[in-house]
Amino acid sequence: MSKKDIRKVIVVMGAFISVFLILKITNHYIEKEKEELENSIHAIVIEDQTSLYKKANQEARVIEKLEIGSSIYLLKEYQLEDGTVWYEVKYEDKKGYIPQEKVDYFQKSDDEMVLMSDVSKFNIQFETIKDTKDYQRFLIQNDIQYVYIRAGGRGYGEEGNFYIDTEYQTFIDACEFLKIPYGFYFVEEAINTEEIEEEAVWIKNFLDQNAGEYCLLPLAIDIERYDTIETRTGEIWDTRAILVEELIQKLKERNIESIIYTNANTANQYLSEIDTKFWLSYYTLEDEIPDYWYTQTNQKPTENEELMEKMIAWQFTETGAGEQIKEQVDLSLVKESF
Repeated sequence: MSKKDIRKVIVVMGAFISVFLILKITNHYIEKEKEELENSIHAIVIEDQTSLYKKANQEARVIEKLEIGSSIYLLKEYQLEDGTVWYEVKYEDKKGYIPQEKVDYFQKSDDEMVLMSDVSKFNIQFETIKDTKDYQRFLIQNDIQYVYIRAGGRGYGEEGNFYIDTEYQTFIDACEFLKIPYGFYFVEEAINTEEIEEEAVWIKNFLDQNAGEYCLLPLAIDIERYDTIETRTGEIWDTRAILVEELIQKLKERNIESIIYTNANTANQYLSEIDTKFWLSYYTLEDEIPDYWYTQTNQKPTENEELMEKMIAWQFTETGAGEQIKEQVDLSLVKESF
């Protein structure tokens, strides 16, 4: 090999080594930044048009104006000589500083009873919630501790076709970023054992594809009974509990924990003997968040001691809570041990 060829080989090897080192250093910084963001506090902006400053000083240059609900990472906290507290934050590809009072994040409550939100595409369709950013704002400002998201269900019509909620990812993204525990609910309408197996398979596939790190709540089996709407299960209420128990068992065989969501009267009349936990709905129409548990109402199901022992969540409204929570949303009280 000539000296010229040797020089070419050295140049090529040098270029290869340089590229290798650059990639290695780049990957190191990428992994380091990823770890930094994962270990940071995941927060949101709580005031519209909040300034992201170049320095921890309101006289500093403004990098960008952030909308309410924007996702930010809190990297470091600084207390200035004047007593004010600032956060060093990352927003998208930018780093800057924001005063402490302009941001907030999820904090687990130690209260005996806490709030839970359940959502579906209808919240976006009716504009009670507009997008992930808006839902993050709602969760933080109202101290929501748990969330249930509609996965989908089986249609009420004769065909009983499966459907999926078209907006579920919007709510998953909010919960995953804020690290709020969430779960899914499935609207159940099987009329025989074969359809129960189909539902178990559908639920398993959905969870495998969509359950993230903070999907920590049991699946809620949503059982509806209407007096004004004809449903395919309307004629089998006297035996429906048997089918629901089959679904619970089939889910358990797939390592899927579940609870039942339904109206309190429906549970009392048809489902109370099922060996599971219950999330029951009864709307007080008081237009405020109750400071008491469901058993203190005068509804007939409260006399069912077996059912009350199994009850772990109470949906008390589908229209918000007056001046306390103005959004027209479903809200539940859950025992902190939930």
